[in-house]
Amino acid sequence: MLTLGDNITIIVCIIAVFAAGRLMGKMSDDMESFYHANKALPWSLAVGTLAASWYGGNGTIGTVGYATTMGVAAFFIWSIGAHLVRFPLALWIAPKISIKVNSTMTELLERFYGKFAAILGAIVLVISSLSISEIAATGYIGEAAWGMNKYVVATIAIIISILLTCIGGLMGVAITDMLFFFFMLLAVSLVFPGLFREVGGFAGIQAGLDAIDPSLMTPFGGISFGRALVLILICINVYKDPAFYQRFTASNGPKTGKRAMLTCFSIWMSMDACLMFAAMVVRTIDPEQLIQPEVEYVQLVLANLPVVMRGLFIFGMLGAIISTIDSYYLIGGEILSNDVINKLRKVPLTDKQSISITRVACVIFGIIGLTSAFMFPLVYDAMIFLSSISMSVLFWPVIIAIMYEGKKTNVAGVASMVTGAISWIFFTYVSPLTVGFLGGEVDAMLASLPISLIAFLVGNRFGTELNQGFAAVAGATGETVAYGGMTPAEYHEQTKVEWFGVDGALCLLYAVLAIIYSWGIMNRIDWVIGYMAPAVAAGMTIIIFCRYIYEVFKFGFGAKALQEEKRAMRGK
Repeated sequence: MLTLGDNITIIVCIIAVFAAGRLMGKMSDDMESFYHANKALPWSLAVGTLAASWYGGNGTIGTVGYATTMGVAAFFIWSIGAHLVRFPLALWIAPKISIKVNSTMTELLERFYGKFAAILGAIVLVISSLSISEIAATGYIGEAAWGMNKYVVATIAIIISILLTCIGGLMGVAITDMLFFFFMLLAVSLVFPGLFREVGGFAGIQAGLDAIDPSLMTPFGGISFGRALVLILICINVYKDPAFYQRFTASNGPKTGKRAMLTCFSIWMSMDACLMFAAMVVRTIDPEQLIQPEVEYVQLVLANLPVVMRGLFIFGMLGAIISTIDSYYLIGGEILSNDVINKLRKVPLTDKQSISITRVACVIFGIIGLTSAFMFPLVYDAMIFLSSISMSVLFWPVIIAIMYEGKKTNVAGVASMVTGAISWIFFTYVSPLTVGFLGGEVDAMLASLPISLIAFLVGNRFGTELNQGFAAVAGATGETVAYGGMTPAEYHEQTKVEWFGVDGALCLLYAVLAIIYSWGIMNRIDWVIGYMAPAVAAGMTIIIFCRYIYEVFKFGFGAKALQEEKRAMRGK
């Protein structure tokens, strides 16, 4: 339980975050600044907001809860697998997105498949932006830290998230994300070595898990094939995650978003190692899982930290969740306002109306999320549920629009989305799937994805081809328009992969870390997981934060100058 000193620490940190958000919010008076931060995010801020937004309740205590049931397989399948399948997104797709896409997938859907597909996709994206799993995570942290009712703590976190979203827009969210990123990663990194050492390192974990199920300490033994397949598919879900599209667009250049995400891979994998083995410590201490694992992890950490540090840890954990909630609320509000309501109106929304609708939408999202967040046994179950819906409806239309330059008709996109939705509902609620060789009952996504693809291929024989390729813009008359205002040479220069430069170095760093961590796990080397992994995560966080301290002033002054220039232009 937290003391008065811990609670004062948390309050002071929250006040500082609101002050930073408010300062940046004063510069967000139009849609470009409110939703896209004037496309001015430097590398450090891009890393911070990507890491904090993605690594929320799902990535922190959600990982702990899920890994208690999977053992070592969590690292080899979920962590390494998740990041490997995302490398194409960072290397080739992110730079293109930052040039050619405004902020979300709805523009792509309308460009290739028409207005109906865009609105249907927008609705699904809004549902996936409700952050139900993040809200559940706040409740479990509140139970562990204060002994409070989980609904009360979740309500407070939602209110803070809504306020941060409404007062600052993406500019404010990016700045506060960086603070949350710093405290969250440091908190997890600094407390893990003590937990690992206290349980006896690999020897203690091995002895504890062998008594439960020896397969939990094998690379692929703690999970069924069907469950592993679902996790890999969920990893690919990021290709249609609106948060990444928005961050790529808001970066100050195509290379910035790419390198920010490549940097995140090494940080995330190091964090995964800490959290997943913290989960095994929890399972060793409580083999029967008599206590909710997410709650037990927080209680275990608090019992091993001094006053003030406990407050910073809780602030870091809650901050990671809040940063994710406010990011997705901003995205969901933007989609609802600009891609649903605005498209249904004869007269376009003004900037002020769009921002107002987004703010009201955030409140509605909070109410819906609070009423449904605690319906799932684990935080990850809620995340998988929402990801399964959006994957079934959107995966093939979005990924084909991005990756395939050939023929794509409006009928193909709509058919794929509608059949994906119908088949998911059928196999979830009417006739759940049970496949013996996959380990029993499996997620409906395993059936809806192939059905959705077949519908796309059949539908592609009919209808109208609205756009010739991802590079082309409907109605474009000039070569530079097709390349986002660049000449072909400039476009290829900005999007090429520099294998013998920064890009290659970041890829090599991830590969080296993955090999070392895997070697340490397989050979039960305590210092690799117990000390190296948290040191890498903490070290990279400190370096990035120091860079941020330098860049934030440049970013703030530059954004302020841009706003003054805009006001002057409007005055003329």
